[in-house]
Amino acid sequence: MNPFETQTSTSQPHPASFTPNKDNPFSPKGRFGRLSYLAWLFIISMLYTCVLFIIAGLAVVALMQTGSQNPAALLESSLGYFVIFLAVAVVIAFTVVNICIAIRRIHDLNKSGWLWLLFLIPLVNIFFGIYVMCAKGTEGNNNYGPQRQTEQTEKLLGSLYAVFLAIFIVAYGSIAVWVISMQGSIPQSMDSMEMSEHDTSNLEQELAQAAQELEQTSDEIEHSAQDAEQSTETEHLNEDSHSNTQEVNQR
Repeated sequence: MNPFETQTSTSQPHPASFTPNKDNPFSPKGRFGRLSYLAWLFIISMLYTCVLFIIAGLAVVALMQTGSQNPAALLESSLGYFVIFLAVAVVIAFTVVNICIAIRRIHDLNKSGWLWLLFLIPLVNIFFGIYVMCAKGTEGNNNYGPQRQTEQTEKLLGSLYAVFLAIFIVAYGSIAVWVISMQGSIPQSMDSMEMSEHDTSNLEQELAQAAQELEQTSDEIEHSAQDAEQSTETEHLNEDSHSNTQEVNQR
């Protein structure tokens, strides 16, 4: 049954050859429960990451052959062309697979598979993605087939991925709150730094003035000492001249 075709009536019996547990998970036909959807998202994400690491390694080898660190140098070798082709093919393949499992999950909600186009709308895709992952599917048969039984492996991987997502959301939210609070405290820190710089400049000016006053005081003390020394010498000279005068008068 094509997910984009007209919905079939729930009153129509399904073929006896239809076995939900043996269907192709990468086909848009059929349904996915919440844990099945999360499990296959997890599997696809891991495979996609591994393949990207392999492609990155091949790209490094291709760049080493050309002796350049510019990614544009990939166009100068056959290995570089192969890396580019492989990267494009992998992105397209994993995008198609993600669309297929999203359609299966939307079918489990008894809704048209065309709703996957909402994932292309910014902001809307966030709320729609949360809805697709959290909404409970239709019990029993619906317009897109019988309810698919979730396998034990899917339950395990789906639960594990749900925990990872919860931790990631909490960590990301905490980091976002911290960044916002830091942005609010940065202007205050800048103001306090400007105030401290202003206070420092005032303190430097006061110290400079005190140093000038001290220098002036030391100059005055030095001049006073010189004057006192000169007056002392003058007194001694006067005393000497007076004593000499007395000696002459006595003679």
